[in-house]
Amino acid sequence: MVHRDVEPIAVDAVHGEVAGAGAPVVLTHDGLLHSESWDAQFGVFAAGHRVARWDRRGYGRSPRPTEPFSSVDDLAAVVRAVSDAPAVLVGSSIGGLFTVRCALDHPGTVAALVLVGPTVTGLPLSEHFLTRGGREVPTPDTSDAEQIAYWSGKDPWFTAPGSTAARERLRALLAANPQNLRPPMDLERDLARPVLPRLGEIAVPTLIVVGELDVPDVHAHSGAVEAAIPGAERVVLPGSGHAPYLEVPEAFNRVVLGFLAEVKRPG
Repeated sequence: MVHRDVEPIAVDAVHGEVAGAGAPVVLTHDGLLHSESWDAQFGVFAAGHRVARWDRRGYGRSPRPTEPFSSVDDLAAVVRAVSDAPAVLVGSSIGGLFTVRCALDHPGTVAALVLVGPTVTGLPLSEHFLTRGGREVPTPDTSDAEQIAYWSGKDPWFTAPGSTAARERLRALLAANPQNLRPPMDLERDLARPVLPRLGEIAVPTLIVVGELDVPDVHAHSGAVEAAIPGAERVVLPGSGHAPYLEVPEAFNRVVLGFLAEVKRPG
């Protein structure tokens, strides 16, 4: 479901769009896809909220940067362009890391957090994660076709093996946006600073959503985030890997919309 009344977001260097009215919600994508991965949420959430989604630099319709940049500052700029009020920030995977960092660096922009399969700097990643369980993970030098075949067909965690429709959607999104396969991470300024030691500073409502079949490191990081952020809640969604918004969108939307309703009615 895509909302009819979609407006562009006026932020330099990134593409974004906003729809709906009400309390603001900003969706930040993971490290493989781009804002279209939120298709099953954008229109649904816009029925009761002012919802924005955006492409980080080098992804989707945002141009590739040529100098160092900050996705955290870009996210804060998106929030300010969408609403004068603090927003609920929804971030997937590395988008969750930038979302957490935004809550720390720009606290006035954040009303609440939804972290989907988050990983955080300051907590090491295992060899199992880095090698995807010893599989031949394609490098940026690998052809587009081989990378797309791996992520949409071979990897068992980004989307679970049984998530056939989500895998087809993943394949289509990457085929149409092969630039996503070679993101400008060497220019990203927000990856070196450890977040883990500062999670206790976050004082906004926080929901962590994890797919049951996601890679073990993500469950470990999600547990660490839940333990560190006061009052954080974690929900595990059955039948999903790393991208529950693609794989089990109805269950994902139900959980997140329930959280948004509680944020609207604190206490």
